[in-house]
Amino acid sequence: MKRLFVLLALLASLGCQETVSELPTELPTPDNRDILMKLQDIPGMTVTELPATAHFNRLFEIGFTQPVDHNNPSGPTFVQKIYIGHVDEELPVVFETEGYSRDDFRMRELAPAMACNQITVEHRYNGSSRPNPTDWQFLNIKQAADDHHQIVQRLKNIYNGSWVSSGRSKGGDTAIFHRRFYPDDVDATVAFVAPILFSQDDQRINAYLSSAGDEECREKVKAFQRSVLLKADSLVSLMPGLVSWVNTNFDTEFTYSISYETVVKHAAAEYPFEFWSSDIHDCASIPEATASAQELLDHLVEVVNIFLFYSDYGFDFWQAWYYQAQTEIGNYQFDTEHIEDLLGEFESLGDLYNFGEALTFDPSAMQDIDQWVKTEGDRIIFVYGEDDPWTATPFEISNLDVLRIINPGTKHGTAISDLSADNQALVKEKLSAWLNYDEYTFCEL
Repeated sequence: MKRLFVLLALLASLGCQETVSELPTELPTPDNRDILMKLQDIPGMTVTELPATAHFNRLFEIGFTQPVDHNNPSGPTFVQKIYIGHVDEELPVVFETEGYSRDDFRMRELAPAMACNQITVEHRYNGSSRPNPTDWQFLNIKQAADDHHQIVQRLKNIYNGSWVSSGRSKGGDTAIFHRRFYPDDVDATVAFVAPILFSQDDQRINAYLSSAGDEECREKVKAFQRSVLLKADSLVSLMPGLVSWVNTNFDTEFTYSISYETVVKHAAAEYPFEFWSSDIHDCASIPEATASAQELLDHLVEVVNIFLFYSDYGFDFWQAWYYQAQTEIGNYQFDTEHIEDLLGEFESLGDLYNFGEALTFDPSAMQDIDQWVKTEGDRIIFVYGEDDPWTATPFEISNLDVLRIINPGTKHGTAISDLSADNQALVKEKLSAWLNYDEYTFCEL
């Protein structure tokens, strides 16, 4: 009652004409219903409860109806996949933005470290979150940010704690894109290994590859590429047996609409990037020029995942990424000068991904993101692995409220738990201040 009298006095002093009877005399009744019922009440959401997993009390898979074009909300729609790992409505939320498809719920690092909830969103046009028919013009960073804004606004009616967005690689980029267009949707962002590229042929990647390791190892990488291409016919003849063996032993059904010759040539061109990216990264493991075709193929597929990259499954998985890479988010091209004489003519990725028309790159999209991070972005932590080739294209920062950590001795899988004690303390300090929350246990998952 004391607060009510203070409020009445304040209103009277401001000339408010409302009477006592028109003012609320009680606080709203708390919604004590089960979390499942609350989620089911959100328009456009179809909710399925799954068996709970480690750390979370409840687990839900949600289909949320979104406009294909947020500028035309009454037009075509698609259903976007969301997972919610639930602990408690009053605790913080880690909002995980995937850059690709998400076939199942995966607990990321921050939620268990903060003992809180995790909401994971599959990226539009990936996996099951793809409109049918697929009108590619609506796959862009602003439409994806609109997706995430719609989700956050609805779920904030249930989850009352602080919100921190996070993502890894393209998912980290996606979290930044969301913040650029809706900076106040969440209280902070942690982006892991998030590159920013400004063209379809960003030369910073190749500059990194040309100086990675020592000269002897780099020359051995080049020699291996040539060995593969010199014996390409023999490797191609081994491919059917390899694919059959993988399908039989791993209960998979990988098929290839492109020729095995194209697979081998693309894998040879891809090899340097994947070698320096991988945890194999052991020059002693690279076969000599005298190695058999089988030895060359075994090493090639150990480093370059030809099943994820070049199978029909792989082309379906990467199609949306390739569209965005060629239109807004940028890419790099292989340096093939030293193997040009052996590559000959083969299908480019642009020919393999058929979008029905030539794609045009818009450099202004990433220029705008870059400028926003430098001048307006705040409450952001970037974490990169020092030995990750993508770290050659990091976000540049100039705002004191944006932190960037390059983690020594780590690659694309770098994590907060890999950081030094001082840097872990720094991350905790920043997040505690931004989220008004102080419960963190950074440990390897």
